[in-house]
Amino acid sequence: MHVLIIEDEIPLATQIGDTIEAAGDEPDFADEAALALRLCQMNRYDVIIFNSSLPRCGPIPFCQKLIAAAGRRTPILALGETWDSQPESHEDGPKACLPRPVEMAELRNTLKALLAERSDGMCQLVAGELHMDLEHHSVYCGQVPVQLAPISFRILELLIRAFPGVVTRAQIEKQIWDGNPPESDAALRGHIHRLRQLLERPMARKMIRTVHGVGYQLEENAR
Repeated sequence: MHVLIIEDEIPLATQIGDTIEAAGDEPDFADEAALALRLCQMNRYDVIIFNSSLPRCGPIPFCQKLIAAAGRRTPILALGETWDSQPESHEDGPKACLPRPVEMAELRNTLKALLAERSDGMCQLVAGELHMDLEHHSVYCGQVPVQLAPISFRILELLIRAFPGVVTRAQIEKQIWDGNPPESDAALRGHIHRLRQLLERPMARKMIRTVHGVGYQLEENAR
């Protein structure tokens, strides 16, 4: 699980990060809104935790900005009850909230619940005419089934989850080769080339764009 912690109180951010790392998960940190939005554009997070009392971080508007930057509905946990209405009444608002000071045991349980809730709806991924069924390991381009090898399937999953955003080479290498990619980049380029061929054959148009020096993304016309 990759978690973004948006918190300007360094001791608390460190405590939360240590708790997440102890569970075998990976934290990222931002101490202000602009950095948090940039990180959401660059990375794929499973859960976002944020201090709702940060400047320019009103719960509902800031959650909307985070969702727009991430390009997906990542579940958001807000720390601090600073608004009147219940968060579940806002589709784009936080999915859960905890009062400050934060109890780490309660935080862990809330994160597990959010991730379980998110996983329930994540068996089916869609980006335009691309449909992916994670449970049955199947992919359709429109109505045409596409058979993918395991690595190609995982790369496409990353691209669909990020759509319309960019997946960096580092993100792909971390997911596919656990951060230890082959010395040559020919292996990744070969997988991308093959995936392009398999997707473009039924769609008869370009499906994956290379963002030079950064990574790859599904073309906007995949919408």
